Amino acid sequence: MSTMGVLLAFTAAAGPARAAGPAAGAPDPAATPTDKPVGIGMRLAGFDAAVARANGYAVVTLPDGSQASVPADKAAAARKGEYVPTTGVLTAEQIAGKDADGGMSTNNYAELPGDCGKSYVALWAQGGARATLHTGFHLIPSAGQPWDVEWRINIEDNGGRSTQPYNEQDGAISGNSWIAHLRLLNLSYGWAQSTVIWYSSYTITTRGWVCWSAGPSTGAYIN
Repeated sequence: MSTMGVLLAFTAAAGPARAAGPAAGAPDPAATPTDKPVGIGMRLAGFDAAVARANGYAVVTLPDGSQASVPADKAAAARKGEYVPTTGVLTAEQIAGKDADGGMSTNNYAELPGDCGKSYVALWAQGGARATLHTGFHLIPSAGQPWDVEWRINIEDNGGRSTQPYNEQDGAISGNSWIAHLRLLNLSYGWAQSTVIWYSSYTITTRGWVCWSAGPSTGAYIN
């Protein structure tokens, strides 16, 4: 797995960490309320050449200065412009940081250049000052499968703030998706908000894509 670190650390307000980890008595997913999670785009922000190489791909620079991950046997042709990838391309402006919004979508499923999927989060009140936390992401097919996952959820309620951390082992990889195991949280009564921390939540795919969450957020009234 890649050892790429989290770029920025989230600083939580001081106070007891009430949001527990995975609970043995967590509700069965089939019994979870049917409210749809809130989901917005994931942004392609770079490539991990070592991961791409380990899975039969190569990160190349195209004739116009863009970068892409392509099948290794097409790398030479891509560098010459004889093979043109149609997805997962970072322009020279994006690489230089001059087009900060070029790959961001507040919709889903790669509707803007640079998008690589959709991330989501849901918080479902269960009664007794408890709530079920659900999160994950779906990648577009051409992104490859999740390889390495670093994921952080900020929980804020009347008792303060806490962070729920995840990696790929805290969920299930199914095709192009990573679905976190449900967590049952002990919260304070009243309104609670759950937010994917965009600057700490990303995946590296089998094609070497580095895809960051755009930070969906949702809330629930805890009773």
